[in-house]
Amino acid sequence: MSRYAIISACQEDLEYHGSTAIERVRRQNGAVRRDWLFFDSAEEAAAYFYEFCACLEAA
Repeated sequence: MSRYAIISACQEDLEYHGSTAIERVRRQNGAVRRDWLFFDSAEEAAAYFYEFCACLEAA
Protein backbone atom coordinates (compact mmCIF):
# COMPACT_ATOMS: atom_id res chain seq x y z
CA MET A 1 0.00 0.00 0.00
CA SER A 2 1.23 3.48 -0.85
CA ARG A 3 -0.07 6.62 0.77
CA TYR A 4 0.36 10.28 -0.11
CA ALA A 5 -0.91 13.20 1.98
CA ILE A 6 -1.59 16.76 0.88
CA ILE A 7 -1.71 19.36 3.63
CA SER A 8 -3.46 22.67 2.86
CA ALA A 9 -6.80 24.19 3.86
CA CYS A 10 -7.99 20.61 3.91
CA GLN A 11 -6.09 17.35 4.16
CA GLU A 12 -6.25 14.91 1.26
CA ASP A 13 -4.87 11.39 1.39
CA LEU A 14 -4.48 9.09 -1.59
CA GLU A 15 -4.19 5.39 -0.82
CA TYR A 16 -3.14 2.91 -3.47
CA HIS A 17 -3.28 -0.78 -2.54
CA GLY A 18 -1.78 -2.23 -5.72
CA SER A 19 -5.05 -3.02 -7.46
CA THR A 20 -7.22 -1.11 -9.93
CA ALA A 21 -8.58 1.34 -7.34
CA ILE A 22 -7.25 4.38 -5.50
CA GLU A 23 -9.02 5.68 -2.40
CA ARG A 24 -9.09 9.45 -1.93
CA VAL A 25 -9.94 10.71 1.58
CA ARG A 26 -10.53 14.42 2.16
CA ARG A 27 -10.82 15.93 5.63
CA GLN A 28 -11.93 19.50 6.22
CA ASN A 29 -13.49 21.11 9.31
CA GLY A 30 -14.28 17.72 10.84
CA ALA A 31 -16.00 16.38 7.70
CA VAL A 32 -14.60 13.32 5.95
CA ARG A 33 -15.30 12.53 2.31
CA ARG A 34 -14.18 9.27 0.69
CA ASP A 35 -14.01 8.78 -3.05
CA TRP A 36 -12.84 5.77 -5.06
CA LEU A 37 -11.08 6.15 -8.40
CA PHE A 38 -11.29 2.99 -10.54
CA PHE A 39 -9.01 2.09 -13.45
CA ASP A 40 -8.96 -0.63 -16.10
CA SER A 41 -5.62 -2.06 -14.95
CA ALA A 42 -3.28 -1.96 -11.97
CA GLU A 43 -0.59 -0.40 -14.17
CA GLU A 44 -2.92 2.47 -15.11
CA ALA A 45 -3.82 3.05 -11.44
CA ALA A 46 -0.16 3.03 -10.38
CA ALA A 47 0.78 5.44 -13.16
CA TYR A 48 -1.99 7.86 -12.11
CA PHE A 49 -0.99 7.65 -8.43
CA TYR A 50 2.72 8.28 -9.03
CA GLU A 51 2.15 10.99 -11.68
CA PHE A 52 -0.35 12.79 -9.40
CA CYS A 53 2.08 12.71 -6.48
CA ALA A 54 5.00 13.88 -8.66
CA CYS A 55 2.95 16.82 -9.98
CA LEU A 56 2.12 17.94 -6.45
CA GLU A 57 5.71 17.69 -5.25
CA ALA A 58 6.90 19.84 -8.17
CA ALA A 59 4.42 22.62 -7.37
